[in-house]
Amino acid sequence: MRYLIRNGMIVDGTGRAPFAGSVLTQDSKIEAIFPGWDNEQAGQAASQDVVVLDAGGGYITPGFVDIHRHGDWQALERGDDELLNRQGITTVINGNCGLSAAPQGGSHELEAEHFLHSIIGAKPSMETAGAGQEPEDPAASMKQYLAALSRVRRSVHTGMLVGGGTVRASVAGYGEGALTEAEEEIIRRKIRQSLEEGAFGVSLGIGYAPEYAYDEAGLIRVLEPVRGTGTPIAVHIRTEGDGADHAVAEMIHVAKALDAPLHLSHMKCIGKRNWRVTCAKELELVRQARQDGLDVTMDTYPYITGSTQLVHLIPPRYQREGTQALLGYLQDPSIRSRITRILQEPSTEYENIVELAGFENIAVTGIKSEAFASREGMTIADIARERGQDPYDTLYDVLLAERCECAMLDTYGCKEDLIDFLKDETCSVISDAIYPDGGRRHPRVYDAFPRFLISFVREKPVFRIEEAVRKMTSLPASVYHLDRGVLEVGKTADICVFRLENLRSHADFTHPDRMCTGFDYVLTAGEICVNQDRWTGNGCGNVLVPALRRA
Repeated sequence: MRYLIRNGMIVDGTGRAPFAGSVLTQDSKIEAIFPGWDNEQAGQAASQDVVVLDAGGGYITPGFVDIHRHGDWQALERGDDELLNRQGITTVINGNCGLSAAPQGGSHELEAEHFLHSIIGAKPSMETAGAGQEPEDPAASMKQYLAALSRVRRSVHTGMLVGGGTVRASVAGYGEGALTEAEEEIIRRKIRQSLEEGAFGVSLGIGYAPEYAYDEAGLIRVLEPVRGTGTPIAVHIRTEGDGADHAVAEMIHVAKALDAPLHLSHMKCIGKRNWRVTCAKELELVRQARQDGLDVTMDTYPYITGSTQLVHLIPPRYQREGTQALLGYLQDPSIRSRITRILQEPSTEYENIVELAGFENIAVTGIKSEAFASREGMTIADIARERGQDPYDTLYDVLLAERCECAMLDTYGCKEDLIDFLKDETCSVISDAIYPDGGRRHPRVYDAFPRFLISFVREKPVFRIEEAVRKMTSLPASVYHLDRGVLEVGKTADICVFRLENLRSHADFTHPDRMCTGFDYVLTAGEICVNQDRWTGNGCGNVLVPALRRA
């Protein structure tokens, strides 16, 4: 199929200023770009065997590239294809924060699956993943996961990272004890194998179990497979609150030691005392590292409310022995009192979100138990008031009732810090969308990219349109060397057509699952996936794997 997109302002993704023109596609590629409103060649092309799409004076941009999502299991069921396309996204990278769906396995497989529920959701049935045949387990290896993904004709291009947390858990569970040399060697082998099988990089979640147990030297040892290969390390740093600048410095040291590109995930400053202070320190560390020759980039999402596992509120020392042991601790009044005393004090050892943000800014989601079903989306402070209970006890009771499988929404930051991170020349826009098994999602799942355009280009003009589009296209694509994100002859025809004034975000924290509107057309690999806000369901996306790495 050939399409001619006419009467638009082309924003090509490179950061260059918009220019009037038309884009001609042939099958999955861009065949030609014609500058000018009345280009003679575009007129000739329109008279040939093509379908003409009128941009109506709106923008013609590359399809948006979201390099930080947690849709690993959603991808195998096309569970989020529509909501991705409806916000202009044509390419995603899953497996972030150390929490990839694969490779699992071993004696800790059930524990890992349980731990991942509140981030990537429930594993699809084997029938769904296997397309009607006796399938291999997609969680067993990166090869088997990508093979299962290749049997699903998505309407978005999809790539994966290998999660360091999942790998460690598959070898040694979620305990905090030191790894043996033999265990470290197995972890290195699994990381190396996953990279060889098609992962774009290694993701880490050092703020989560079990990776918080690594010290700097331990990280360097297990990440040895990336040394000098150009393979990126994408990291959720050890803490994003008190000491976040030290956490950034730690990862800069690790990346320098391994001669590896570093990508800092969802940059933020948690806690009012850190606002307008820590952000500047982190950005200065990053700038200095770049001057020293390190390839370091970052990303963030256009919200000051985040979402992760509720169990992340509990001090890591009580998560050492896994979920079952933690549930036992939470039933013991004396241990609950000890945990409360820790949560009431600032900490530089871990990210104490309770003390940094406060229970009035922490809402519970993904509720499945009868005991708390009616409290979905309420803050812990409000639930405690309803129950006439201390909020610390409310937290523990919710975790017990949900067996630690629920999620939370935490409002933690200030918009000025968010803008400062976004202004960094290497900061991409992402969604950090998580998919807890049941319950209410964060609005960013549905609207992160149009919300960025609405909030920071249209309503508060922090960025010019060409700057904003670059942050959603070629910049994130460059982190993993994806051949995506620019409008150029010969490139894959991933294209968005929209008028900025028509974009609407309908999702909020009460009704987060509302699709955004305002996209006239979204094309993935030259096929229309969205036509006037209607999703077509075309299965035209590809499974993405990296080009050859350096030896």
